[in-house]
Amino acid sequence: MTSTSELLGNVLKLLDGLGPLRTRKMFGGVYIYCDDLFIATVHDNTLYFKANATTASDFQARELPIFSYPKEGGIATLQYYQAPPEVFTGPAAMKLWAEKALRAARQDATSKARKPSTASIGAVSKKATPRLTRRDA
Repeated sequence: MTSTSELLGNVLKLLDGLGPLRTRKMFGGVYIYCDDLFIATVHDNTLYFKANATTASDFQARELPIFSYPKEGGIATLQYYQAPPEVFTGPAAMKLWAEKALRAARQDATSKARKPSTASIGAVSKKATPRLTRRDA
């Protein structure tokens, strides 16, 4: 069995050329970013790729497990799926699945950028509301 650092080193080597990569240790795992977008995580010596409504079916069709963790009152899941075994056979296979994850991350980032902030929803400025007055002649 390989260590997390060996697995991470192998993953980063296979992802070379995908784009600017960086990692960050958080929440008991190592998170992989490409173009400053969170695309993958390594937890318990397992690689998981980001998915969304557009890409999740590719992972589900392969019956790849979704990332889950124990949470008070049950199990929480995130939209990250275990990488298929062939990603470790070479850069082409790794990049195929990593590009799906990057596409999902870009779509989600674009979607979030389009949503109005909750602070502005329902807020009405008094200056923007015209005041109607009646003039009696």
